[in-house]
Amino acid sequence: ELNLKLTKKRLQNDKPDNVTLFKKLEEPTRFLEYTSRISRLHDFYIKKFFSDLPINNRLEYLFLYTANEKKEVKKTELINTHLVDYTTGMDTIKRLVNNGFLEEKPDKADKRAKLLVITQKGKEILELSEKKVADEIQMFLACISMNKWKKTLSVFEEINEFHSEIYQTHNDKNPAELMNLMDSLKHLYR
Repeated sequence: ELNLKLTKKRLQNDKPDNVTLFKKLEEPTRFLEYTSRISRLHDFYIKKFFSDLPINNRLEYLFLYTANEKKEVKKTELINTHLVDYTTGMDTIKRLVNNGFLEEKPDKADKRAKLLVITQKGKEILELSEKKVADEIQMFLACISMNKWKKTLSVFEEINEFHSEIYQTHNDKNPAELMNLMDSLKHLYR
């Protein structure tokens, strides 16, 4: 409580450190750092909007959303779709299964694998959370005109598509191999 009071008092007088600190970074670094920070801020707000729901973060929402859209999905496919590490993904799936939002069923094509299917209870929570996500997005983007953020959307889509493919097909490569790969591919995407 004391920290919060001191922070609010300081912010009334000074710009936050991140504003001045990040302006000193080179533009490519600033671009990526701002992107990361925006994602963390979005996660922070989603938790607040989900405070009265039995799911409490964006990843749980996205897993339910994806399971609903695909009708049935393998665990690894769900994890890879949302670019999360295996442990975090499996923990999230386990929570959703334990809470009755997803259920596992045998995969007829691969007897070793299990498919995830959204339950009726999961669909109800998804419906409630979709409204909250829509409210959060409207609140989050209210500070910037629609024309401004829409102009950047194509840039983010291109970066996402490019790096998602690299992540899916070359995630075992070391930094030197990734740099060589990027050097050879960059001419195709400029």
